[in-house]
Amino acid sequence: GIALTSETTLEKIYDRFRGRLMFPIIDALGRVVAFGGRALKKDQEPKYLNSAESPIYHKGNLFYGFVLSKKEIKNTGVAILVEGYMDLIAAYQAGVKNVVATSGTALTEMQLRLLSPLAKTLILSFDMDLAGREAVKRAYELSLGFDFEVRVASLPEGKDPAEYAKEHNDLEKVLADSPL
Repeated sequence: GIALTSETTLEKIYDRFRGRLMFPIIDALGRVVAFGGRALKKDQEPKYLNSAESPIYHKGNLFYGFVLSKKEIKNTGVAILVEGYMDLIAAYQAGVKNVVATSGTALTEMQLRLLSPLAKTLILSFDMDLAGREAVKRAYELSLGFDFEVRVASLPEGKDPAEYAKEHNDLEKVLADSPL
């Protein structure tokens, strides 16, 4: 799914992710199964573009960063959920190693099944825009079917983890202190 052709001819093949910062999407076994791309220009739409769903890639069946974070999630019993690639990278660089990202805000039952043997606590740290607040409500309701203690991180000034980590050096503490 990294190259596309025009509908009328197969002669013109072009890069689906041209002009984007690329992120490999890796499954729980460490295999690259898809890619995500973030727009590099402010007016470029969509801002994020993922590989199309395929027999090996279903965005609702995995988390971005899970293969890197699952050991720390198991060790701490806490999984911090963020919205996207940049939030995960910023959190990880800030010392938060038990973090995984959904592809956007759509948390699924399958993703919660991945976390349930590893974590007892979920900390939801989504953007505090309207879509993020709605996603927190849906994620909370979905997690009721599992045995998780659910907390919601409300970062100061309504920032997402990536924005907050750029300006502060206490992201790990702020997330750990999230209320029930």
